[in-house]
Amino acid sequence: SDPERSAHRPGLTPSDPPHRLTTMTHPLAASLRALSAMLFLVAPAACEEHAPAPPLATQVARLVAELGDPQRSRRDQASQQLEALGIDVLPLLEMPLAMARGEAAWRLQTLRSRLSQRAVAEAIEPSRVVAAPLGMPLADAFEAVFTSRGGRLPVDASAGVGAAVTSAVPAGEVSSYWEEVGRLLADGDCRLEETDVSPGGVRIRSRLAGEPAALATAAGPLRVELLRAAAVPPEQPRAVRLTLKVFWEPRMRPIMLQLPMASLIAEGEAGEVIPPRQRAAVVEASPRGDAGTVTVSVLLAAPAPALERIASLRGSFAVWVPAGDLELRLPLSEGLRGASEQQAGDARVRLESSRVSREGLVVRLRADYPASDALASHRTWITRRELSCWLDRQPLTTLSDRVVRRDERGLAREAVFALPEGIDPAEVDGQVRWRLPLAIRKFPVDFQLRGIPTPYSSDAKNDDSG
Repeated sequence: SDPERSAHRPGLTPSDPPHRLTTMTHPLAASLRALSAMLFLVAPAACEEHAPAPPLATQVARLVAELGDPQRSRRDQASQQLEALGIDVLPLLEMPLAMARGEAAWRLQTLRSRLSQRAVAEAIEPSRVVAAPLGMPLADAFEAVFTSRGGRLPVDASAGVGAAVTSAVPAGEVSSYWEEVGRLLADGDCRLEETDVSPGGVRIRSRLAGEPAALATAAGPLRVELLRAAAVPPEQPRAVRLTLKVFWEPRMRPIMLQLPMASLIAEGEAGEVIPPRQRAAVVEASPRGDAGTVTVSVLLAAPAPALERIASLRGSFAVWVPAGDLELRLPLSEGLRGASEQQAGDARVRLESSRVSREGLVVRLRADYPASDALASHRTWITRRELSCWLDRQPLTTLSDRVVRRDERGLAREAVFALPEGIDPAEVDGQVRWRLPLAIRKFPVDFQLRGIPTPYSSDAKNDDSG
């Protein structure tokens, strides 16, 4: 049978290699020679710390060539080693993939898919940690959580001083990041606090005298906490406003959170339904800068008769996150001759033009993704993504950077860089670098809060903080 057809038979899955194995075709070999000539696009500068040796592009070129080796074991080993290099190899796979045939093409397609899927999964799946044992000093327990993939939260010097873990769990039990943080906060009589003086705008502190314990729940990679419940308006209430504080794992950088009112289900202790005031509305919140939390308010109809507590509040957030942070690099020389393009995952970057003016080196680029609410015109997150220009492995000073065009698929930026005197960009190795996510994903996060005191409860009346 024809080896190329066997590589694309209906029903073939990534775990089922083609029956007939093919060596690397001549077009793929040609693409590898071109890839080797592009080493300066991805090889880290010699002055950068921890520069890999050999450079990434050299490793990729060698391993892609081994995908055509006559020995199955060497082909398998090359696939495994390429996958171990991570998502940084994705831009380097586009040229070989366009030229590959037979099993080599199948392996490259599988690798691209697996790396993209892994990046998305790592972005949205909650981090897992081993629960701290009974009696462990609280400071050590927090440190064990913060060295996990979830990331570190600043801890106030007075928080949980001398305290230890008091809640018993089975030895070796694994829980989510926020389940374990919530347990340790309760054991240490601590709370999370929004602050301007800590990285991410969040820190752990001791609970103040008379301050209630937090009413919160762990919801996958999020922690949802009740901030207050208030009657609206206070004199003749027609609604109850619940203000929620939403935290995410420090490793995450959500683009935005949406809470459709249609997803909310609030019930009293006897099963009374408390509907949202505007069921068709969607509450939206976007983080400011590197903030680790946002505040969301929801309006529920005032229960009649007045209820002491809302027994259960359930809902589902839609969370938009960037997945797989990646630096895409385009050769400046191609921009001087015309447009050049590079793609990795869903991200496609096009160097539309580069020219020398009296102001300096003017570069215009465009980034595109599948159409998404995360790229709406009022979103600014992508404009804050680092853009730089390098000549002879030295970064140029950015003089200006502005958005010149945008739509629901992406945007175009024009930046001006200071050009060293006597340097001709066409005569030296140069590149434009733009750090972008591999993909943008929307995923649901369900939550449930129990036992919420209403403004009519004795707890709320005796607690000014709500």
